[in-house]
Amino acid sequence: MKRQRILTVFRMEMKKLIRTPLYLFFSLFFVALLVVILGFALGNVYGWGPDAYGTPRSIFEHMVPGLFAYSGIMIIFTFASAVTGDRDTGVQRRMKTTPLTSGEVIVGQMLSYTIIPILQTAIILITALIMGFNPIITVEGVIMVFVFMIFMSFCSVGLGLITGTIAKDARAAGSLAFIFIVPQQLFGSFIYMGEATKVIGYAMPSYYVSEGIYRIFYGGTLTDIFLWVDLLVIAIITLIIYIIGVKLYDR
Repeated sequence: MKRQRILTVFRMEMKKLIRTPLYLFFSLFFVALLVVILGFALGNVYGWGPDAYGTPRSIFEHMVPGLFAYSGIMIIFTFASAVTGDRDTGVQRRMKTTPLTSGEVIVGQMLSYTIIPILQTAIILITALIMGFNPIITVEGVIMVFVFMIFMSFCSVGLGLITGTIAKDARAAGSLAFIFIVPQQLFGSFIYMGEATKVIGYAMPSYYVSEGIYRIFYGGTLTDIFLWVDLLVIAIITLIIYIIGVKLYDR
Protein backbone atom coordinates (compact mmCIF):
# COMPACT_ATOMS: atom_id res chain seq x y z
CA MET A 1 0.00 0.00 0.00
CA LYS A 2 2.83 2.38 0.83
CA ARG A 3 4.37 1.78 -2.60
CA GLN A 4 1.01 2.48 -4.27
CA ARG A 5 0.69 5.80 -2.44
CA ILE A 6 4.20 6.83 -3.50
CA LEU A 7 3.39 5.91 -7.10
CA THR A 8 0.21 7.99 -6.89
CA VAL A 9 2.24 11.06 -5.90
CA PHE A 10 4.78 10.23 -8.62
CA ARG A 11 2.08 10.10 -11.32
CA MET A 12 0.56 13.35 -10.08
CA GLU A 13 3.91 15.15 -10.26
CA MET A 14 4.67 13.76 -13.72
CA LYS A 15 1.34 15.07 -14.98
CA LYS A 16 2.29 18.52 -13.69
CA LEU A 17 5.57 18.39 -15.63
CA ILE A 18 3.85 17.28 -18.83
CA ARG A 19 1.31 20.10 -18.50
CA THR A 20 4.11 22.69 -18.47
CA PRO A 21 5.94 22.02 -21.77
CA LEU A 22 7.94 25.26 -21.54
CA TYR A 23 9.51 24.14 -18.27
CA LEU A 24 10.08 20.68 -19.72
CA PHE A 25 11.86 22.13 -22.76
CA PHE A 26 13.92 24.50 -20.61
CA SER A 27 14.94 21.69 -18.25
CA LEU A 28 15.96 19.29 -20.98
CA PHE A 29 17.66 21.55 -23.49
CA PHE A 30 18.92 24.75 -21.79
CA VAL A 31 22.24 23.29 -20.62
CA ALA A 32 22.61 21.36 -23.90
CA LEU A 33 22.30 24.70 -25.69
CA LEU A 34 24.94 26.13 -23.36
CA VAL A 35 27.19 23.16 -24.24
CA VAL A 36 26.83 24.02 -27.95
CA ILE A 37 27.70 27.69 -27.34
CA LEU A 38 30.73 26.89 -25.17
CA GLY A 39 31.81 24.18 -27.60
CA PHE A 40 31.93 26.64 -30.49
CA ALA A 41 33.54 29.39 -28.39
CA LEU A 42 36.08 27.41 -26.37
CA GLY A 43 36.44 24.04 -28.10
CA ASN A 44 39.85 24.95 -29.51
CA VAL A 45 41.07 27.18 -26.67
CA TYR A 46 43.66 25.63 -24.36
CA GLY A 47 44.10 28.09 -21.51
CA TRP A 48 43.69 25.88 -18.44
CA GLY A 49 46.38 23.30 -19.18
CA PRO A 50 46.04 19.49 -19.13
CA ASP A 51 43.55 17.58 -17.05
CA ALA A 52 44.44 16.10 -13.67
CA TYR A 53 45.89 13.03 -15.43
CA GLY A 54 48.16 14.94 -17.79
CA THR A 55 46.13 14.88 -21.03
CA PRO A 56 45.84 18.24 -22.86
CA ARG A 57 42.26 19.52 -22.66
CA SER A 58 40.50 22.56 -24.09
CA ILE A 59 38.72 24.95 -21.75
CA PHE A 60 35.45 23.52 -23.06
CA GLU A 61 36.44 20.00 -22.04
CA HIS A 62 37.45 21.21 -18.59
CA MET A 63 34.00 22.77 -18.25
CA VAL A 64 31.90 19.80 -19.37
CA PRO A 65 31.91 17.82 -16.07
CA GLY A 66 30.74 20.91 -14.19
CA LEU A 67 27.98 21.51 -16.71
CA PHE A 68 26.38 18.25 -15.63
CA ALA A 69 26.25 19.45 -12.03
CA TYR A 70 25.08 22.87 -13.20
CA SER A 71 22.10 21.25 -14.91
CA GLY A 72 20.94 19.75 -11.61
CA ILE A 73 21.18 22.94 -9.58
CA MET A 74 18.17 24.67 -11.17
CA ILE A 75 15.87 21.95 -9.81
CA ILE A 76 16.04 23.89 -6.54
CA PHE A 77 14.12 26.75 -8.13
CA THR A 78 11.50 24.61 -9.86
CA PHE A 79 10.85 22.36 -6.86
CA ALA A 80 10.60 25.29 -4.45
CA SER A 81 8.04 26.90 -6.77
CA ALA A 82 6.13 23.60 -6.97
CA VAL A 83 5.98 23.27 -3.17
CA THR A 84 4.73 26.82 -2.65
CA GLY A 85 2.30 26.40 -5.55
CA ASP A 86 0.81 23.28 -3.93
CA ARG A 87 0.48 25.15 -0.67
CA ASP A 88 -1.11 28.22 -2.26
CA THR A 89 -3.66 26.14 -4.19
CA GLY A 90 -4.54 23.99 -1.16
CA VAL A 91 -3.06 20.75 -2.49
CA GLN A 92 -0.91 20.28 0.61
CA ARG A 93 -3.90 20.83 2.89
CA ARG A 94 -5.95 18.24 1.00
CA MET A 95 -3.08 15.74 1.12
CA LYS A 96 -3.06 15.96 4.92
CA THR A 97 -6.62 14.61 4.95
CA THR A 98 -5.47 11.45 3.12
CA PRO A 99 -3.45 8.47 4.43
CA LEU A 100 -0.36 9.91 2.72
CA THR A 101 2.56 10.63 5.04
CA SER A 102 5.02 13.47 4.48
CA GLY A 103 7.75 10.96 3.72
CA GLU A 104 5.65 9.27 1.02
CA VAL A 105 4.83 12.60 -0.58
CA ILE A 106 8.47 13.67 -0.67
CA VAL A 107 9.70 10.30 -1.98
CA GLY A 108 7.09 10.40 -4.75
CA GLN A 109 8.10 13.93 -5.66
CA MET A 110 11.80 13.05 -5.59
CA LEU A 111 11.22 10.12 -7.94
CA SER A 112 9.37 12.34 -10.40
CA TYR A 113 12.21 14.85 -10.37
CA THR A 114 14.69 12.06 -11.11
CA ILE A 115 13.28 11.41 -14.60
CA ILE A 116 14.25 14.88 -15.88
CA PRO A 117 17.93 14.69 -14.77
CA ILE A 118 18.33 11.24 -16.33
CA LEU A 119 17.06 12.51 -19.69
CA GLN A 120 18.97 15.75 -19.26
CA THR A 121 22.23 13.93 -18.53
CA ALA A 122 21.87 11.78 -21.64
CA ILE A 123 21.13 14.83 -23.82
CA ILE A 124 24.09 16.80 -22.41
CA LEU A 125 26.49 13.88 -22.87
CA ILE A 126 25.42 13.28 -26.47
CA THR A 127 25.60 17.01 -27.27
CA ALA A 128 29.06 17.34 -25.68
CA LEU A 129 30.38 14.36 -27.65
CA ILE A 130 29.08 15.92 -30.88
CA MET A 131 30.80 19.20 -29.95
CA GLY A 132 34.21 17.51 -29.58
CA PHE A 133 34.19 16.33 -25.98
CA ASN A 134 36.65 13.43 -25.81
CA PRO A 135 36.41 11.63 -22.47
CA ILE A 136 37.87 8.29 -21.42
CA ILE A 137 34.49 6.62 -21.28
CA THR A 138 33.29 3.19 -20.20
CA VAL A 139 29.86 1.70 -19.58
CA GLU A 140 30.57 1.58 -15.85
CA GLY A 141 31.70 5.19 -15.94
CA VAL A 142 28.53 6.36 -17.68
CA ILE A 143 26.43 4.52 -15.07
CA MET A 144 28.37 6.30 -12.33
CA VAL A 145 27.71 9.67 -14.00
CA PHE A 146 23.98 8.94 -13.83
CA VAL A 147 24.33 7.90 -10.16
CA PHE A 148 26.04 11.19 -9.33
CA MET A 149 23.36 13.13 -11.19
CA ILE A 150 20.55 11.31 -9.37
CA PHE A 151 22.11 12.31 -6.05
CA MET A 152 22.50 15.86 -7.36
CA SER A 153 18.82 15.83 -8.24
CA PHE A 154 17.77 14.49 -4.83
CA CYS A 155 19.95 17.08 -3.11
CA SER A 156 18.43 19.89 -5.17
CA VAL A 157 14.93 18.61 -4.45
CA GLY A 158 15.76 18.70 -0.74
CA LEU A 159 17.04 22.27 -0.96
CA GLY A 160 13.98 23.20 -2.99
CA LEU A 161 11.76 21.65 -0.30
CA ILE A 162 13.50 23.66 2.41
CA THR A 163 13.18 26.84 0.34
CA GLY A 164 9.52 26.25 -0.53
CA THR A 165 8.63 25.46 3.08
CA ILE A 166 10.25 28.60 4.45
CA ALA A 167 8.98 30.95 1.71
CA LYS A 168 5.61 32.63 2.11
CA ASP A 169 4.66 32.34 -1.57
CA ALA A 170 5.97 31.28 -4.97
CA ARG A 171 7.55 34.68 -5.66
CA ALA A 172 9.49 34.60 -2.39
CA ALA A 173 10.51 30.99 -3.07
CA GLY A 174 12.01 31.99 -6.41
CA SER A 175 14.14 34.65 -4.72
CA LEU A 176 15.20 32.48 -1.78
CA ALA A 177 16.15 29.61 -4.09
CA PHE A 178 19.04 31.64 -5.49
CA ILE A 179 20.66 31.66 -2.04
CA PHE A 180 21.35 27.97 -2.70
CA ILE A 181 21.71 28.21 -6.49
CA VAL A 182 24.24 30.99 -7.05
CA PRO A 183 27.01 29.79 -4.67
CA GLN A 184 26.82 26.32 -6.20
CA GLN A 185 27.02 27.76 -9.70
CA LEU A 186 30.03 29.93 -8.84
CA PHE A 187 32.00 27.55 -6.64
CA GLY A 188 30.89 24.07 -7.60
CA SER A 189 30.07 23.75 -11.27
CA PHE A 190 31.82 24.64 -14.55
CA ILE A 191 33.42 27.95 -13.54
CA TYR A 192 37.17 27.66 -13.02
CA MET A 193 38.35 27.84 -9.41
CA GLY A 194 41.80 28.61 -8.07
CA GLU A 195 43.13 27.06 -4.89
CA ALA A 196 41.69 29.85 -2.74
CA THR A 197 38.13 29.61 -4.09
CA LYS A 198 38.27 25.81 -4.10
CA VAL A 199 38.09 25.94 -0.30
CA ILE A 200 34.63 27.51 -0.63
CA GLY A 201 33.70 24.79 -3.10
CA TYR A 202 34.13 22.14 -0.42
CA ALA A 203 30.90 23.41 1.17
CA MET A 204 28.93 23.04 -2.09
CA PRO A 205 27.12 19.79 -2.99
CA SER A 206 27.65 20.48 -6.70
CA TYR A 207 31.43 20.56 -6.16
CA TYR A 208 31.54 16.85 -5.29
CA VAL A 209 29.36 15.97 -8.28
CA SER A 210 31.58 17.99 -10.63
CA GLU A 211 34.73 16.44 -9.15
CA GLY A 212 33.35 12.92 -9.30
CA ILE A 213 32.26 13.25 -12.93
CA TYR A 214 35.62 14.86 -13.78
CA ARG A 215 37.42 11.82 -12.39
CA ILE A 216 35.16 9.45 -14.31
CA PHE A 217 35.70 11.17 -17.66
CA TYR A 218 39.40 11.94 -17.39
CA GLY A 219 41.17 8.80 -16.30
CA GLY A 220 39.83 7.84 -12.90
CA THR A 221 38.77 4.25 -12.37
CA LEU A 222 36.11 2.67 -10.17
CA THR A 223 38.91 1.71 -7.79
CA ASP A 224 39.77 5.39 -7.28
CA ILE A 225 39.10 6.02 -3.58
CA PHE A 226 38.55 9.73 -4.17
CA LEU A 227 35.69 8.96 -6.57
CA TRP A 228 33.89 7.03 -3.84
CA VAL A 229 34.66 9.76 -1.32
CA ASP A 230 32.94 12.28 -3.61
CA LEU A 231 29.93 9.96 -3.93
CA LEU A 232 29.79 9.32 -0.18
CA VAL A 233 29.94 13.04 0.62
CA ILE A 234 27.11 13.96 -1.77
CA ALA A 235 25.06 11.03 -0.41
CA ILE A 236 25.53 12.21 3.19
CA ILE A 237 24.74 15.83 2.29
CA THR A 238 21.61 14.69 0.43
CA LEU A 239 20.43 12.61 3.40
CA ILE A 240 20.93 15.50 5.85
CA ILE A 241 19.14 17.97 3.57
CA TYR A 242 16.31 15.49 3.00
CA ILE A 243 15.79 15.01 6.77
CA ILE A 244 15.78 18.77 7.38
CA GLY A 245 13.35 19.30 4.50
CA VAL A 246 10.90 16.65 5.74
CA LYS A 247 11.01 18.04 9.30
CA LEU A 248 10.23 21.54 8.03
CA TYR A 249 7.52 20.19 5.71
CA ASP A 250 5.82 18.40 8.62
CA ARG A 251 5.43 21.69 10.44
